Amino acid sequence: MSRPGLILLTAALSLSLSACMSSSYYGPYPAHSGPLSYSAPSSPAPSISSTPAPSVRTVLPPARTIGPVGPTPQGVTPMLADTVIFDQTDKRWGSDPLGNSRGNLAREGCVVTSAAMAMTNLGYSIDPGELNRRLRETGNYTPRGWLIWNGIAEVSGGQLKAEFYDTVSEPLIQSCLARGDYPLVRFFLPNGRAHWAMILGRTEQGYKMRDPLRVSRKPLIFPRDSSAFKSLRCIGRA
Repeated sequence: MSRPGLILLTAALSLSLSACMSSSYYGPYPAHSGPLSYSAPSSPAPSISSTPAPSVRTVLPPARTIGPVGPTPQGVTPMLADTVIFDQTDKRWGSDPLGNSRGNLAREGCVVTSAAMAMTNLGYSIDPGELNRRLRETGNYTPRGWLIWNGIAEVSGGQLKAEFYDTVSEPLIQSCLARGDYPLVRFFLPNGRAHWAMILGRTEQGYKMRDPLRVSRKPLIFPRDSSAFKSLRCIGRA
């Protein structure tokens, strides 16, 4: 393959993380309320090095599958298991660099943090700091700090995979949910910054999501349709 073709392929399989900078409160999500209380997972992810993975910060009670609440659009699937919440600004990993770039998890780590939530929900317990470390060690960042999506399979020992889509649509999101895969979507915040979050399902009020910048007791509601999403990746079991 020619060098220009290789560059284009790398760009297609990677993602800029520099857009998901942390910011102050933004809509349409409800305001955060109340303290959170969690316990660590019982089964840590297999390690690819001798260094043990750090403890998971915010883990809810055991995984559960929740049915949709009230009337839902035709074809909407049940809610996926919601067992973990990660904050990209957590002091235990927020200052960690993304690859060899100048960016760090607190400012630009929304997609890595969302990926760690999806992986843990799928039974592969890993926090953003450990996922970021493994991605760095296996060379799954571009020089600019962009995630190479094939790295999800590599760092999980082939247990998980990330599906890459050229477009975003309601049928694609629903097909991921129906397989038990977690959709990660990119959208724009009111301040104009691009951001990534993880979808758990959809009700008539909108998509239920976990957001790495908005730690909340209950999933947040994104009350717009799929046209608001600019990119889609789905993480599931291989």
